[in-house]
Amino acid sequence: MKATLLPPSRPRTAELGPAALGALLLVGTLLLFSRSFRNGFVNYDDPNYVTANPVVQGGLTRAGLAWAFTGAADYWHPLAWLSHMLDCQLYGMSPAGHHLTSVLWHALNAVLAFQLFRALTGRLGASAFAAALFAWHPLRVESVAWVSERKDLMSGCFFLLTLLAYLRYARARVDGRSARGRYLLALGCFAAGLMSKPMLVTLPLLLLVLDRWPLARDPRQCWAEKLPFFALSGAVAWATLRMQRDAGAFVLDLPPGARLENAAVSLARYLGKFLWPVGLSACYRHPGFWPGTAVAGAACLLLALAALAWRQRRRRPWIAAGLAWYLIMLLPVLGLVQAGFQSMADRYTYLSLLGIELAALASLPPPATRAARLARRTAAAAALAACALRTWNQEGVWKNGETLFRHAVAVDARSDVAESFLASALVAEGHPVEARAHAERARQLNPRNDGAMVTLAMLDEGRGRTEEAAALYREALAARPGNPQVECQLGLLELNRGRPEAARALMLPALRSSPSARARTLELSRLALGRGAGGPGLFLFDLVLAAAPAEAEAAAQGDAALLGHAADFQARQGDFGAAIRLYRRATALAPGDARAHAALGYLLIHAGDRRGGAAEWRRALELQPDFPELRARLGALGDD
Repeated sequence: MKATLLPPSRPRTAELGPAALGALLLVGTLLLFSRSFRNGFVNYDDPNYVTANPVVQGGLTRAGLAWAFTGAADYWHPLAWLSHMLDCQLYGMSPAGHHLTSVLWHALNAVLAFQLFRALTGRLGASAFAAALFAWHPLRVESVAWVSERKDLMSGCFFLLTLLAYLRYARARVDGRSARGRYLLALGCFAAGLMSKPMLVTLPLLLLVLDRWPLARDPRQCWAEKLPFFALSGAVAWATLRMQRDAGAFVLDLPPGARLENAAVSLARYLGKFLWPVGLSACYRHPGFWPGTAVAGAACLLLALAALAWRQRRRRPWIAAGLAWYLIMLLPVLGLVQAGFQSMADRYTYLSLLGIELAALASLPPPATRAARLARRTAAAAALAACALRTWNQEGVWKNGETLFRHAVAVDARSDVAESFLASALVAEGHPVEARAHAERARQLNPRNDGAMVTLAMLDEGRGRTEEAAALYREALAARPGNPQVECQLGLLELNRGRPEAARALMLPALRSSPSARARTLELSRLALGRGAGGPGLFLFDLVLAAAPAEAEAAAQGDAALLGHAADFQARQGDFGAAIRLYRRATALAPGDARAHAALGYLLIHAGDRRGGAAEWRRALELQPDFPELRARLGALGDD
């Protein structure tokens, strides 16, 4: 069966070619999103991903590489971690560099989307417009201007590469040519996409849709070749559910009916935001059950679209293909398995709305006259200009955490989540009075908002009201049992009150279960050590060492004193091989540290390497001759 494409538009000498259009898309996207270079980090996930994550801040190291692939997180996305590590290696903690990387990924995706639309429809100018609409739409701002959403951009890039490689493979198969290399390329790009963000788990279903249109392949011949794709999806989906459960992401306990309602309403709302992008927010409040009128309206719209696709399945099969694309790519985030607090999110449209654009693009006939062509181009230019202006303004919302959540509160004054995040941002900015007002407003809207309780507890703790703070922390734990962040906060309070054992009992289980809590604790340890508070700093470092030795060791890279402390800890645990490795690193960083050389000598001799141990002891004596006990031990070895 021959693949079916739409008739390509007739070439005209005055029109720009594919290379020029691709270059315009690339440059236009870079310029449009350049406003985000002036933005900072925000207090929504950025601490976990970058600003309070010492492993990521350490750059591309061997320990960091191992952590990216094996460390616990909310879900498995090692390539995204590596991207953030590379940014830290290149730019340090300058937010402009991190934003630049995100914009470059998005600009590349704009060009790839153009190539994909051309491959699917055969139309040049219309494909360039659709790619520009994808890249410049205000719904893209959350994915691009939010550093933590780098995973969206990376997975989007590999998604587009997967589809382009698969189309080349399938068309070669239709023509009877060998295409093993193209198949492996598509599978490899898909694997890389899953390692960037597991939202691509439904992509194999989309490949089956494309087999139907535009490829017109026999479905019975297509299932076997999809098995490796489905196997990768199944493994990543299983791992994601387990990791999100362990990370405590399932914070809303909703009955199936409420989840189905939200899925239907979200599908309709995304289409509305695409056509009229106003009221965009980082916090779309989940109402639990939607009003009956909203559910009925969404159901009617979805049924009408399904009826349209069915009626046009033969004359215009691209309508069904585009709508199926839209649904398939949203399936993991419709809330059927509710993760997080939101009812929907702008970032979830990054790949899904490409299907709607495809259906609309393919349904437009080529203009028959010069006047019609001019009118269409004018309308397209006006639409893109309106999108670009709205996008430029929306980028300013993401300047910092305070601007982001002030805007979210302005969009929805009844969002307790937005109020709580704003309170947290105001604490960080040094505005405790206003922070308290917003935290109390969040509790008024939702008495079980544990984030607001924690903010209020921190404010009380800062004023020395430790009993009130401890009561609020415990109330937050009652609202959300097992919350590792709150357990750590309460543990820190107990530590400051001189109760280290109570702090250890609270913090150690929390640190074992939460990578973000470990990252914050390591940051607090580093700050304490930096201001000379060695006792609390080393206590916190020891807790992370006990919970996740590899992460603590990765965070200690570059600090000889911390590496030596970690080595001592490992020696007390009986892991002398790890202790020797750490002390070797410490002596390489600080070759003039006599204590480190002496300790390494003890460990080497204990491991049976008398010659190596004696050499380290001699080096320690060279650095510190007044070391009588060490000189005596060296003499006992017969090597004075």
